Amino acid sequence: MRRSTKPNNAVAVMLLGIFALLLLFNFLTGLLADDYIFSFSYVTFKRNFHIRDIFPSLLVMRQQFNGRVFAHFFAQLFLILPKPVFNFVNAGNAAFLFWLLHRYVRRGDKTRDALLLFTLFALIWLLLPAFGQVFVWLTGSCNYSWTMTVSFLFLAPFFSLYTGRRVPVPEKGWTKALYLLLGFLAGAWSENGGLALLCACFCFLCLSWLRDKKPDRFLTAAFLVSCCGFLFLMLSPSELGGRRGDPGESTFAKALYKVLALLRGLPPFAWLLLGVLALALAAAVVLFIRRRDLRVRMVTGLLCAWAGVFLVHFLPEELRGASFLDGVRILLSDTKENMLLSLTLYLILLDLAWARKADRRILLTALVLGLSALASVLVFIFALYFPARSACPFTFYTVLADVLLLGELTEKRGLRPLHLSAGVLALLLALTLPLATADVVRTHGQAKAREERLLTAGDRGEMDVLAEPITPTLKHNAYWPGDQSYFDQDIANYYYIHSFAVTEYRD
Repeated sequence: MRRSTKPNNAVAVMLLGIFALLLLFNFLTGLLADDYIFSFSYVTFKRNFHIRDIFPSLLVMRQQFNGRVFAHFFAQLFLILPKPVFNFVNAGNAAFLFWLLHRYVRRGDKTRDALLLFTLFALIWLLLPAFGQVFVWLTGSCNYSWTMTVSFLFLAPFFSLYTGRRVPVPEKGWTKALYLLLGFLAGAWSENGGLALLCACFCFLCLSWLRDKKPDRFLTAAFLVSCCGFLFLMLSPSELGGRRGDPGESTFAKALYKVLALLRGLPPFAWLLLGVLALALAAAVVLFIRRRDLRVRMVTGLLCAWAGVFLVHFLPEELRGASFLDGVRILLSDTKENMLLSLTLYLILLDLAWARKADRRILLTALVLGLSALASVLVFIFALYFPARSACPFTFYTVLADVLLLGELTEKRGLRPLHLSAGVLALLLALTLPLATADVVRTHGQAKAREERLLTAGDRGEMDVLAEPITPTLKHNAYWPGDQSYFDQDIANYYYIHSFAVTEYRD
């Protein structure tokens, strides 16, 4: 298809809309949770006011907590600067990220490209667990949505090498040097994001090598540099020796115990589902390698059935008997349901593209992205816990695969599949956007009232503050209930009072 060289006004308007929406959400979100912790130096335990205060603090954090020094550098930097600076930069990063993803999936036709971008954003909005913590929360954004930006920037040449699509590729000289630096940063930015990225880069390198009968030397070197970044992250003293000085929390010491505990704790029903999944995946790989389409639908149907049964079997108890709007809120904010819906949609589109004899490169690309998504989850075998925001790489990689497959289907069936999916997503977006905005505005009022009370507490002689909880209802909000007491002393220190507590979480 001949590509249009003229600007796509519809795409520009959508990117501007994404920027405006997330800028609004950023301005309606104050500091919370780890923001207060990272406002202080881990060396002096005093507030950071200069950039020079950050570096010794990061060194202690790498020794005692984790190796995410690059993500935490930006978090601590923005906590020194006025909050509006972060608001604009973070909204700009979100718009840039969706522009970058759009470069992966665009087909060269203005209408088609605009619909693909809309589908990208709508699926991320609907399927990404903890959307607000990923895109709006200061510390969370630096650790998660920024991870996706550096990851997809670095992945672009690998993707381009295999698929032949026009995405940003370093030319020569200083751009290649910067690209190698980007590779180290991308590998070292976060644990699950780094592993997903390395998985995708390795697969694209191997596929390109098998096709071209020779490796790309520069990208192979860039991949190795990114591996060094990942090792820099994972082999930090805090991971090797145990977080907070506890050897029992060493990543490598506890991995075996966690795997054994996981295997012992699985019920027979889960073993059955995992067995069906393994058999179906094995059959799908064999059929694909041998280029046989016979019973491919049955194989992928088994995968979809597995996800569907799993979804129904573990349907949240609170969803049963809830009103329609409450049901929407619960379904859209439950991490497990979001991830299973993402997996099911990915498998259905993979099945449809396979049955329509889609381009082999696109099918293999979708399989690579799906494998990378699974790698981002499996790394949590080594983790202390799995917060909802950690599903960010899983959702981004599966959604990118979904939109790639959907774009390929439009080559076989015209724009009808894209129009249909965009229409359904538009209805869901129209339903959830007002709910999410109202939730963000409401919690902003609660947070603002709390902040005003904390700011004036010292003047009124109130050195021990007991506040009401902030009560979010949707995942598009950066605030979340629970575990508030962990941050109490940091909040008190930040506002120069003796103690702070929330009524719902007070010991």
